[in-house]
Amino acid sequence: MSKYFRLLGLTALCAGLLLACFADVQGQDKGAKDNGTPDKGAPDKAAPMKGGKGAKGAGKGAFGGGGGGKSPQVSTDGTVTFRLPLPNLQKVELDGDFKEKYMKGTIAMTKDDKGWSASVKVPPGSYQYWFVADGFTMPDPSNTYVRPASGVFKSQFEVPGPGIEWMAVRDVPHGTLHENTYFDPDNATYRRAVVYTPPGYEESGTKTYPVLYLLHGANDFERGWTQAGRANWIIDNLIADNKAVPMIVVMPFGHATSGSTGKAPEQQAIQKAHNVNGMGGWTMEKDMTKYLMPLIEKEYRTIKDKEHRAIIGYSMGGGHSTSIGLGHPELFVYVGGMSGYGIGNLAADPAKANKDFKVLYFASGDDDGAVNGGRNIHKQLTDKGITHQWTESPGGRHDYQVWRVYLKEFASQLFKS
Repeated sequence: MSKYFRLLGLTALCAGLLLACFADVQGQDKGAKDNGTPDKGAPDKAAPMKGGKGAKGAGKGAFGGGGGGKSPQVSTDGTVTFRLPLPNLQKVELDGDFKEKYMKGTIAMTKDDKGWSASVKVPPGSYQYWFVADGFTMPDPSNTYVRPASGVFKSQFEVPGPGIEWMAVRDVPHGTLHENTYFDPDNATYRRAVVYTPPGYEESGTKTYPVLYLLHGANDFERGWTQAGRANWIIDNLIADNKAVPMIVVMPFGHATSGSTGKAPEQQAIQKAHNVNGMGGWTMEKDMTKYLMPLIEKEYRTIKDKEHRAIIGYSMGGGHSTSIGLGHPELFVYVGGMSGYGIGNLAADPAKANKDFKVLYFASGDDDGAVNGGRNIHKQLTDKGITHQWTESPGGRHDYQVWRVYLKEFASQLFKS
C-alpha cells in the first residue's frame, strides 16, 4: 500500500475519532476550571519529571461531566491529564517530548467505561504529544492547539512556571512575523518563508539589520520554528534582556515539494504547466542562494555582507545549514548545526577555517542518535585546532526541548563584534 493511501487511511480514522469525541464530550467542559493560563514565568533546562507511567484510576469518571472532560488538563502542580473518550478502542498509548530523560517507549493509558486516560507530572515548559490508538498515531481530538507540518500532526500544551522566562510570552516589545511567497523555477514550486522582524523595525526608518537564517528538519516546515520552536518569543526575550542584538530571522521551507497529500494536486498542476516533474533541478543550496536570499535582501532592510549573516538548523536543516554555510564563507561567518551537521572540507585548511568563521556551533542531546556524528566532528575539529563549540545535553533527545536552548545559545553570540 502506498504511503499516500496509508496517510488517507489515518486521516479518515482521525476524522471518525473527532466526530465520536464531539458526541461524547460536548457540553462536559461547562464549569471546568482552566489551569492552563500561562504566567509571566517561563526553564532553560527542564527539571526531572516525576511519574511518567499511566496513572492507575486516572480516568475513572473522567467523562462524567463537571471539570473532568478536558484534554489535556494542566493542574497547578504540573500534573497533566490526557484523555481520549473512545472506550471501544483496544489499546491506547501516550507519547511526546515531555517524557523523563532517557525514558524509552510509550506511556500506557488506563481504560474505563468512558474512555482512556493517563496523568503525568511535567516540569514547566512547552510540549508536543500524540496518541497511539490501536496502532494509529494521531493528535488529541479534544485539543485544538495543534501543530501540523510536512510529516507530523501533533498536539501541544504549556505548563507555566518558573525557569522558562527566556521562551515565555512576556510583557516585552514583540517582533512581527511576515509570510513571504516566492517562485523557484528549478522545480516550479511556489514556496513560503516566514520572516521575523525585530521590535521597532517598522518605525526604524532606514536602519538596517543582520540576518539569521533558521532552518527546520525533515518532518517540519517553515512554520515549525514559530509553532513549536517558539523562535519569535525567544528572540524577543533575548533582545529585551540585552542578550542579543536586534536581528531579522528568516525561516524557509526546506523540502523540494510539500509533503501534504492534499496539497499535491495543485503543486503537480503548477509543475506540469512549467514542464517540470518532481525535484527538477532543485537543491536547498540553490533555492536559498539564487532565490530566497535575493528576495530577503530586496524586501527587507538587511546588512548585505557576510559579517552580518548567520545560518543554523536542526536535523535535516542542520545538514543544510552546515553544508550551505561552510560551503559559502563569502556569505556567512556564523554557522551552526543542531542534531544534524557536516563539515565538508573544513578540516583541510585549519588556518583558513579559523579566519573565515567567527562562530562554528554544533550541538546535540546525548539521547539522540545524532550525537555520535557530533562527537566525531568535535574530535576532528579539536585535533585540527579549529575553533568551534560543541554542546552535548544530558538526556536531550531529537526534539525542540533542546533545539530551543541551542537557538538561544547561538543567537546570543551573533553580530556582536
